[in-house]
Amino acid sequence: MDKKNKYGMFFFVIGILIIGAMLYNLGWTALAENLKKVGFWIFLIIASRLLMYPLNTMSWRALSYLSYEEKKKVSWLRMFRLTISGYAINYITPVMALGGEPYRIMAMQKDLGTKRATSSVLNYAMMHILSHFVFWIIGFWLLIFFEYDKAPRFVFIGSLVFIGVSIIAIIYIIKAYKRGVIVSFFKLLLRIPVLNKFIAKKMTEEFKQSLADTDKQFTTLYNDHRKDFYKALFYETLSRILSCVEILVILRAVGIGINIVDSIIINTETSLIANIGFVFPMQVGVREGGLTFALKSIGLNANMGILVGIITRISELAWIIIGMGMIKVKRFGRHE
Repeated sequence: MDKKNKYGMFFFVIGILIIGAMLYNLGWTALAENLKKVGFWIFLIIASRLLMYPLNTMSWRALSYLSYEEKKKVSWLRMFRLTISGYAINYITPVMALGGEPYRIMAMQKDLGTKRATSSVLNYAMMHILSHFVFWIIGFWLLIFFEYDKAPRFVFIGSLVFIGVSIIAIIYIIKAYKRGVIVSFFKLLLRIPVLNKFIAKKMTEEFKQSLADTDKQFTTLYNDHRKDFYKALFYETLSRILSCVEILVILRAVGIGINIVDSIIINTETSLIANIGFVFPMQVGVREGGLTFALKSIGLNANMGILVGIITRISELAWIIIGMGMIKVKRFGRHE
């Protein structure tokens, strides 16, 4: 079994264990009760993620600069499968949810080469982060504009603060794309006492060249492929907006009529809180707290946060199962 298959098998086994642990923690009684509340809506709730995964795939594909011949080797369906299975691995990866990136690189390197595959995946990972900040700006502006008569004053103040932070973060990321940031970051680490000795040992010529190559992957994207950069950012941001449909459908299923703007606001606050708790696998407990706070902040029943959280996790578990299955079903798109 080669390294790629061992890596896939490792996360397949971990995924099965996580699924079992999540089902056990949810409890069969609570699971049955909450599924009963939404009824057949659960199928529409799970299917709602099909609005976002194709856009994620289009974003990643735009950043991969595939030639005509490469598009034959790396089909859209294959990248779609790797998108879903990569996110499934990220959902179950403790600390920062980064397991899906190495998996995607190893899956792509046979056809694109290690450097191209790494560049493709790293550019998409960075775009995924950038779209977070764009989405938060949109969500918090909607909160300020549409919920001024419902949300407490501190929520408005916090929204303005996070809009400011997001703008600064976007400016910083754009500068990183223009000039490169990784080499400069390691040079900064060399100036820190104690840490500099450890970093200096790692700074071999080969390691320096690796840092420079990684920096070039980012600068080339923005400086030479700016159209693809903004196309990918549009797809990724639109994906985040459409992901809010899931919350809308869940609340509609239990008789709470909200619109897409409300759903975006709820998802904005929840995703911010969940990302603060990024070290927890699947943000266990953190997301539910975020949902409770978000619902309360716009005048909805805060107790519904637990229900929405549980149903969201059921949907997530369904996609983890699908993603884990796609790791093994290799004929979906192209045999690897």
